[in-house]
Amino acid sequence: MKLMSVDLYQSATNPKKFLAIPAGVNPIDLMGPMTFDKDYAQVVRYKEAFEFDPAESYAGVNAAKIAADLLTVKWAMYRRS
Repeated sequence: MKLMSVDLYQSATNPKKFLAIPAGVNPIDLMGPMTFDKDYAQVVRYKEAFEFDPAESYAGVNAAKIAADLLTVKWAMYRRS
């Protein structure tokens, strides 16, 4: 799978929770994440235009699940330990 350019956001209320969305998308326009978890109602940008490689191993996260969520629902919630 090719690299995906994503913006990463961190929950302002729970710093272990993150949101990945396609680069350039405004998280305010997304209702899904905050519907499932109120910690995503307030987020701050963590990394902009991160080149996410679904085949790479990232500590504590399931990269394949993040990629699948980005491709299907256009956002992915994840937690870092």
